[in-house]
Amino acid sequence: MSDSITLRIQQAKDFIRTQAGGTIAPLPISEEEINPNLQDDLSYRARPLESTTQAYPVNFNFPDDSLCTEFSFFEDGRQKTINIGYIATVVNQRVVIIPVHFFAVGAVILERDPERKLMLWGQPEIRTGIIVERSLVPDQSVLENFERDGLEVVDVTTTTGNDYSNLRMKALQKAKDMRLEIETTLITRWRESNAHTNKFLVIDGTLMNYRNEENIEWCIGVSKSFGSRYFDSSDHNRILQMNEFERSWTFRFHDDDDNLRLGVRERLSWYLRLRNRVNADPEFGLIRVEISQRHLNYAAQFAERFSRSLLSERLPTAYPTPRWDKHLYPIQMCEDYLSSILPSTKTIISTMKG
Repeated sequence: MSDSITLRIQQAKDFIRTQAGGTIAPLPISEEEINPNLQDDLSYRARPLESTTQAYPVNFNFPDDSLCTEFSFFEDGRQKTINIGYIATVVNQRVVIIPVHFFAVGAVILERDPERKLMLWGQPEIRTGIIVERSLVPDQSVLENFERDGLEVVDVTTTTGNDYSNLRMKALQKAKDMRLEIETTLITRWRESNAHTNKFLVIDGTLMNYRNEENIEWCIGVSKSFGSRYFDSSDHNRILQMNEFERSWTFRFHDDDDNLRLGVRERLSWYLRLRNRVNADPEFGLIRVEISQRHLNYAAQFAERFSRSLLSERLPTAYPTPRWDKHLYPIQMCEDYLSSILPSTKTIISTMKG
């Protein structure tokens, strides 16, 4: 973690202290841990592109195909939103409690070199600062002074009467929006570079949140968690019973007659079983893969091709990392890198209490 980030955490603490009614009261866990559902993929009803009566074995033979991957680039983003305190004030003769959050968002791309070593591609994207309903801050001049000294202040507003809980949820959503923004910036920079030529970028998570279709055309999204069921229970249970190295049928989320010009997002997708073991739960080793709608005419071919490469990325394992069974090793390395440059929850809380 850099000295500049340490400075921003200290500035966030000082900001609360200088406000009348300000109280340092950091929560012990992040908003992301308190409200994990905000990070889930989106709910749609799927349209299959292949028969749903069977799973499809991937042409992958272990260990002979362990190095068969075509992928060289991997991206991940991370966000952390900590409620570090609040400001109690009076607005229109009503007591208002304004939560103050410290946020840190980052994104990184790793590249595998010809010797199969993972290294940093370009420069990571990082933003840190505070999220607060700025119009309610009692001393605006102090707020402006901190901004001039380099503290980023992100505004968050609500239409529910400045409700404390709602402001907290708004802060979490704002952090997610900022993370997606810097990820899009980084991915665009990669796509426009010489490194990208005819190569795909593997991204941790769903592609549904991204709007830049020029970027998405060259991205492969890998979701480790999925709260949505896209098919009836019989078909979905067939997915849950897939063997190791099997994929589901490919599917899309909209019909041809759906008006995609109204902001509706479309992706192609399928499930893939990375690994299995005795007495494991039905979602053990199960991931969901997404690619651009622009590959519709080749959905099955791309599913086979990309699944084969993804299976070769499952080793070395990330054990004992939580959800290690679903991890791709290069994505785990992205997460480890981001952990090394972004402040931990413990660091933020320790600074607040110090």
